[in-house]
Amino acid sequence: MSWNLNKVIVSQNDGLPVDWREMSPSGRIFVEIGFGNGEFLEYLARSNPEVLIVGIEVSQWCAAKGARRILAAGYENARVMHGDARFLLRHCFAPESVERVYMNFPCPWPKTRHASRRVTVPSFSDLMNDLISPGGSFELATDVDWYAQETAEVFSVNPAFRADPVEINPIRPYVTKYERKWKAMGKDTWHLTIHKDTELTEKPEGEDDWPMECEASTKKSVKEVIDSLKDCEGEGVGGRGHWVFRDAFLSDGGVGLLLVITADEGFEQHFYLKVIPNPRGVTIKVDSVGHPYRTPAMRAALLKALAAAEQQ
Repeated sequence: MSWNLNKVIVSQNDGLPVDWREMSPSGRIFVEIGFGNGEFLEYLARSNPEVLIVGIEVSQWCAAKGARRILAAGYENARVMHGDARFLLRHCFAPESVERVYMNFPCPWPKTRHASRRVTVPSFSDLMNDLISPGGSFELATDVDWYAQETAEVFSVNPAFRADPVEINPIRPYVTKYERKWKAMGKDTWHLTIHKDTELTEKPEGEDDWPMECEASTKKSVKEVIDSLKDCEGEGVGGRGHWVFRDAFLSDGGVGLLLVITADEGFEQHFYLKVIPNPRGVTIKVDSVGHPYRTPAMRAALLKALAAAEQQ
């Protein structure tokens, strides 16, 4: 059987933020983060036919598997995105546009050095505040008791949220494959619902409006510009993230390429800056191949290249 996965998998090429409400039968949107084999995603689509269900999965294999599952079931109200949820949720959704967010049995990242990846960090509750509409909710199912308690405590610090008591071994409308295996071993599970009660007082900063190219008036050649930037590094805009320039190349046509590596809250990107000669100096632009995100580290790298070009 052939699969037209493009019917289900949504790309950032569709424009940012994605116009999810145009795809939703009612304008309502639910999100599942880390849907694994896609069975809970399918359950949500089946039991909420009037709602658009968006699944986000960092594993390419799981994303494709989930898309095939939705196609095989014939549901028109489900879509899939592949990538890091921390950035897809911030860049691909309008503020306060999602009614419910689900996470089922995520890795608790127990080691201290991995703590920033947990949903228990304040930056995650801030992201949920930006994403979830007033009256909406975030639901976490986990097999780790301290993870549920810590999540409730962190969200409760944010005045926008109210946490229900953590439930142990609740009766859930759908039990996932992992949960079934876990319970068959005689082990416990915990469930937490967080409610958002208030509207945002300030909308999140519009990083997607940042330009991806700039022009420098300079007498420097393209080669001089890229040679001056090799192995430079620094922080992202507002101290958020980190960037470093690596290899530099000069084409036969005189166009320079700088390999840039950025890291924003653990999200890493590799892309190129193009340095193109023009009558007034050079044009510096982010190469759109690979469609990198406009993160604070990307913005700072572009501004650094502009400053280096203009420096006499």
